[in-house]
Amino acid sequence: MKLHSLINATALALIAATGFSTPVQAQAPDPCSMYLCMAGMSGQGTSGPECAAPIAAFHMIQVWSPWFNPPATAMARQNYMMACPNAAVGTNAAIMASIIATWGYTP
Repeated sequence: MKLHSLINATALALIAATGFSTPVQAQAPDPCSMYLCMAGMSGQGTSGPECAAPIAAFHMIQVWSPWFNPPATAMARQNYMMACPNAAVGTNAAIMASIIATWGYTP
């Protein structure tokens, strides 16, 4: 009977350990927050500490084919931010162009 209890306790401990050790999935920031924070980086607004994650996510968008591809990276970054409604409408289009011209082609 003791062996059966030991096996059950070990199995329960293994299940609990694997359940608590699963990695947390990171979420991509909202395209609008990325747009606003990058606009602040480009001098078209303000960016504070809350912009650290959206700015880092912007720079994480990179296209490698097999080397770094600046034009494809700029297009991928722009396409992601274009998912924000009105990001390319009116004066926002000029801000988008400024963001991409300044930061879009860098790794």
